[in-house]
Amino acid sequence: MLAKVMDYYGLSLSKVEQLTGIDRSTVSRIRAGKYNGDGGNLELRILNKLKEEGYTLPETALHFTPDVFIFTNNVVQFKGLADELLSSDLTSSFGIVSGRAGRGKTKTAIWYAVQNPQAVYVLYVDGMSIPQLAREICYEITGIRPRSFYDSLIEIEKTTRHKKRLILIDESDKMPKRHIEMLRGINEKCFVPVILLGEEMITSKLDEERRLKSRVRKVVTFEPITVADVSTYYQASMGINLDPDVALSLWKRSQGDFRIIVRDAYAVYGMLKANETVTVTAEMVQKL
Repeated sequence: MLAKVMDYYGLSLSKVEQLTGIDRSTVSRIRAGKYNGDGGNLELRILNKLKEEGYTLPETALHFTPDVFIFTNNVVQFKGLADELLSSDLTSSFGIVSGRAGRGKTKTAIWYAVQNPQAVYVLYVDGMSIPQLAREICYEITGIRPRSFYDSLIEIEKTTRHKKRLILIDESDKMPKRHIEMLRGINEKCFVPVILLGEEMITSKLDEERRLKSRVRKVVTFEPITVADVSTYYQASMGINLDPDVALSLWKRSQGDFRIIVRDAYAVYGMLKANETVTVTAEMVQKL
């Protein structure tokens, strides 16, 4: 702690000796952690004397909120597509959002559904039958799960007749062709726009579905996160500003994957707490 106070204020050994009355050689050994006696108590005495003179470290109210939501360019593109589908007619009323895992597709879709009551988020689970998927869509729109596919379709149609809804289907790259055809049918019968989210293969599936491809208004590709996104995340989640070189190092480690940024942030937060500091150093990044 003595070293941190001296570094923060730029105090020399001579200055500390002058302020505390403790000779500079002792101060030097305490600072370096090489004092042979009761260094802890002596360091506390020095720190208390320095505090009396106004030399004390500012309190660091370090916090960490890992699940903060930040507006990346990917989010802006997603929101633009979703808003457009909700506000327009049924011409080209499908949207596609693709990108590698870890780039924030799911979090963005859930965020949009929470912010906009006209949108519903549905996760396709591998192995779901068509009736099961229809029931989940119906539940998110109406709050009920009918027993059959056709009852689900009727309830969806009744509800969307009075209020337009947007269906966000996640993990849609895992869906069989028949499921995609079913969604096209709901789109036509119930006048409901749909956004399919998935990894890159969703676009190749689209190429195989000519009738669906003609209905797609836009394909949004989630690009790797940027260095600016890394800095924004640390500011939003911890309230700290990263040195540009440190932000660049963290970004290189992530390879554009937001999940790695969050994982590393947990470790960085632990190091910051242990060192009682709010400054992320290059040495900390090297330890990740």
